[in-house]
Order: sequence, then structure tokens, then C-alpha cells
Amino acid sequence: MSLPKIISIVGPTASGKTGLGIEIAKLVDGEVISVDSRQVYRGMDIGTAKDGRDHWGIDLVEPNEAYSVADFKVYAEEKIEEIIKRKRVPILVGGTGLWMQAVMDNYDLAQTTISPVLRTELEKRSVEDLFAEFKRLDPEGAEVIDKDNPRRLVRALEVTLLSGKPFSQQQTKGEAKYDVLQIGLQVDRAVLNERINHRVDEMIENGLVEEVQRLKTKYGCDIEAMSGIGYRQIGTYLNGETTLVEAIEEIKKVTRHYAKRQMTWFKRDQRIHWVRTNAEAIALIESTNLLSF
Repeated sequence: MSLPKIISIVGPTASGKTGLGIEIAKLVDGEVISVDSRQVYRGMDIGTAKDGRDHWGIDLVEPNEAYSVADFKVYAEEKIEEIIKRKRVPILVGGTGLWMQAVMDNYDLAQTTISPVLRTELEKRSVEDLFAEFKRLDPEGAEVIDKDNPRRLVRALEVTLLSGKPFSQQQTKGEAKYDVLQIGLQVDRAVLNERINHRVDEMIENGLVEEVQRLKTKYGCDIEAMSGIGYRQIGTYLNGETTLVEAIEEIKKVTRHYAKRQMTWFKRDQRIHWVRTNAEAIALIESTNLLSF
């Protein structure tokens, strides 16, 4: 029995994944599912670079609602099934590596027990101290984690310490559900950095500060959704801890670092076909014998 055929498009932030996904969707009669751990939140539009087009995987929960990779895997699998029943091609597009791989490789996402006592102890420690211990326990995971995000570090350390197994090795692959053509969009570092800087400037011009202020007024700055890049930095500005200029420069810097971590994650997967242009991606789809549409 042949497996359902889907396409995955990955790459760093600001590489043009969404545009490529839409172009491919037109070519193969497909539907796009966004695989982005921040675009699932309603009202967080400017800072997550939602482009206003009709995709699945966007605006699924309120910013103060918990939403995990396990939740997304269930959602994505249901949506893939719906798209296939319509005799169309599911196209998963995004840069959240763990979420993408959880769907592609059918990860077993059994939840690790939470220890309130351990979590409280970890939350008292500095970000630098948390990252140093995580790097010692899980060098591979340290290459791709956001080392400036205390929530991510606390959770990764909590899972590692409770399970006795590095966080990066927690997920186990299940039986394959899909026949996947994985395409990676690669951009020269200098060009990508320029795009990132331009995108951040556009976010500010389009009202990122006002968006964060609305969210801060409604939810405060301590919820998980507000720890994301852009929201965290503008939050420090609104709290009077930095100037706006400093916050903007920090967003650009951490976004560049994030793009580097994304590429580190994706480059580990030898199944990804790397391209530099949309034309190369389309040529790959038209010539490959991995999938026939």
C-alpha cells in the first residue's frame, strides 16, 4: 500500500519559504499548512510575520493557552487527511524544526512528568547558568536551543533531569505515515541577514510596538507566547528596561542567531533537497521520481 504523498518546505526565517510554498501549491494543486510555533497564536500577527494569506495552522489558540508540539502533530495529521481526501497535496511550510520533524517522522511524543519542585528550583537560576548546565548535559541540543529563552531552557533541563536522557534524544520515530519530498531553501548568510534586518524594520513600521502593547495590556509579559523573538525584546522596552533602538537591534541580533540555529537543525537531515531559488525547487518537483502528482 503506497503512503500519502506530501511536500515539506523548510529553511531559516526570512528565506522565502511561504512564497515558495504558495507557488508550489499552484503547481501541484496543493494546500499550505504553516508549521510555525508562533503563528498558532491569535493576535500575534506582525511579530510572527503572518502574511494574511489563507493557510492552515494559523490562529489556532489564544496567546495565554498552552499549545505544544504534540497538539500541533494531532492538528497537522487531521488537516493532512482532510486535504488528501479533497485530492489535493498537503504542503507543510515552516521553520520550527521539531514541529516539522514530529509530523514527518511520526514522533512518539509521550509527555514527561512535570516536577513543580524541580521547576521552581530551575526558575531561580540565571539564563547563563541554565544554558551552561544544559550544554553540559546535552551538547547537541545546546546547538539549536534558544539560549536566551529561560522558559525553553527550564523545560529542556527539566525533561533531561527527570528522564536521565538528553532532551535532543527524547523523541522516537514511529512507523512512516507519509511519502515526503523535503525541500530546503538556502540563502547566503549576508543576504539572509539583510533580509532579516529589513523584515524587523518593516515590523516596527507596521506596528509591532503597538501589537505588543495590546498583548501586554491583556495578558502581561510572562506568558509563554510573549517569550518569542520580537515580543520579548519589545516587552523589555515597554517595561522601561531598554530603549526602542536597543530593542530593535536586539531583535535583529537574536533573529540572526535563530536563523543559524534553524540551519544547524535542518542540515542534520540528509533527506532534505537543498535549493537556492524557487525555480530550482519547481524543477526538482517536476523531475523527481520520489513523487508523482
